[in-house]
Amino acid sequence: MPSITVDLSGGELAELRAEAQRLGVPVERLAHGIVCESVARGRRQRRTAESRARIGAVGSFEAALRPSDGKET
Repeated sequence: MPSITVDLSGGELAELRAEAQRLGVPVERLAHGIVCESVARGRRQRRTAESRARIGAVGSFEAALRPSDGKET
């Protein structure tokens, strides 16, 4: 299985170990889940941004607006 090495500070590793212990899972499994979740979240955010760009929206507010014909209602 492929692997990676991640450099963590002592404090970061202590937090990761404490969370793994609290959840009752190995540190490696917790770290794997965190990385996979982060990658999936990034993909969702990228797809959302690309969709908004395609419709010409700048932000979430603009994405909810319908195109205007220039007349005020």
